[in-house]
Amino acid sequence: MTENIEDLTPFLRDRCWMFVHLARRSNVGVILRRGPTEWWRVTLWDTGRDGFEGGQWFRGRMYPDKCDVSPDGKLFIYFAGQFRPRNSAAGYTSTWTAVSRPPYLTALALWPIGDTGGGSGVFLDDRTVLVNTSSYSSGYSSGYSSGASHHPDHVPGPLRVIEHRDLEEGDPRRAAEPSWLSGWQGVPAATQPNRNYPSYAGWRKTSGGFILEREAEVRGGAVYDGIYPSKRPSRYALYRPREEPVALFDAHWADWDQQGRLVAAVGGRILAGKVTRGRTLLWRQLAAMNEDRPISMEAPGWAQSW
Repeated sequence: MTENIEDLTPFLRDRCWMFVHLARRSNVGVILRRGPTEWWRVTLWDTGRDGFEGGQWFRGRMYPDKCDVSPDGKLFIYFAGQFRPRNSAAGYTSTWTAVSRPPYLTALALWPIGDTGGGSGVFLDDRTVLVNTSSYSSGYSSGYSSGASHHPDHVPGPLRVIEHRDLEEGDPRRAAEPSWLSGWQGVPAATQPNRNYPSYAGWRKTSGGFILEREAEVRGGAVYDGIYPSKRPSRYALYRPREEPVALFDAHWADWDQQGRLVAAVGGRILAGKVTRGRTLLWRQLAAMNEDRPISMEAPGWAQSW
């Protein structure tokens, strides 16, 4: 492990970026790494011991914002696509939602979607999943047309499946969020053009007396206030309430882990940060995956069935 890193900027030159899903109730992180180009890889992170287990690679498109990890860290739901000819006669489509055992992507349950409008999944508990298989909805919002049935070769097994479109207005489960959004609070922007759709200048999350704040992204001179994962690094500030920031840094992802430790993904690196007595934020590199290259990997037997 590399110690006492102050400047994370060199890691932004890595030819990949990563986003992490932290389990709510166990010391598990599921890392999604993109790069080179269309390749993605899943890595399982034991955040208690900082052990890393590299898993399967996938060539296509994954949507980290539409993924989630179960509270116990044993299952992963993801939305992915391969936009080239597939065997449609076998019931597969260009995009799908699937449940697997991380760090593998071998589908235990699978719902063919066919477009990118829906496809999101959220774990309500270890074995209950809220899925949005409707074709023309967006993320977690309403507005449905039709829903997809699971593939006959990939049944949900022990999962209790709830379709978003079947929930009535006012049902609190309609507002369920994936673990990567847990605890983040929006910082209202100075101006609010539309009172029905709040605009945010950033998002903040507190742990151990410190506040971690992520700035909203600026695209083409306009503030893009979505908190979604992106290959574009975000600016983060670390500070105590009513004090000036201890540090500013750019990262593809940052959060407080299950122990309340500041962790971040920058390029192909996973790091943990700590504030010294001299109010300096120093980082320790926990893992470097920037040099990893795609390899063929079959999931072990325990990851291929319920």
